[in-house]
Parts: sequence; C-alpha cells; structure tokens
Amino acid sequence: MANIRIRVVAAWALSIMLFLTYLTIAPAKLLGDPGWLQRFQEWGYSARFMGGIGMVEFIAAALLLFPSLATYGAGILTAVLAGAIYTHLSTGLHSPAFAVQLIFMTAALAALRLPDARWNAPPES
Repeated sequence: MANIRIRVVAAWALSIMLFLTYLTIAPAKLLGDPGWLQRFQEWGYSARFMGGIGMVEFIAAALLLFPSLATYGAGILTAVLAGAIYTHLSTGLHSPAFAVQLIFMTAALAALRLPDARWNAPPES
C-alpha cells in the first residue's frame, strides 16, 4: 500500500513539475519570443517550426495532468526532447544538459504512469 502511495505522489509531483516547466517554455515559442526565435534560426529552423514545437509541447504537457493520458504526453515530449538533444549535439551551439534532464524526468513519469495508461485499464463488464 505504501509503495502505491509513493508511486502516485511521485507521478503527480513529476506531472506538475513538468507541466509548469512547459507552461513557461511552450507559450514563449508559440508567441515568437525573440530569444527562442534567434536560437531556432541559429539551429537552421524556421519561426513556423518553432511555433509548431511550442504547440506540440503545450498539448503534450497538458496531457501529463490526466493519469490515463500522461503516458501519451510523456511519449510525445520524449520524441520532441530527443530532437532537441540531437539539434544541440549536431550544431554544438548550446548545451543539451537541460533537455537531457527533461528527457529523464519525462521517462520516469512515463514509467510511473504506465499502469494508469488507457491500454492497461481492465475491460468494462
């Protein structure tokens, strides 16, 4: 019983922390923040691509707040973060450290929320 409670509390803590992190990052990309725009241009990406990434991040982060959908949101964010890490490493312009931290946190959340995923729900009688 205690292990389940710890898992639930840890999952909610990670969900809220990741959601709040993306709540500060995603809107800046959606609204065309000059700092983010400069970075995306340095990496060779367009402003439209930046807005699309911001939208995907925002929607996926919102999914983290619903236990039955959190695994989907974490999967989407993991794919976006893998792309971010690749971009950082291939261009060498910025450190990928923050993206690496986020991908580990997102993977941990996916592992914690896996039993809550829709495909694991017992069949309705």
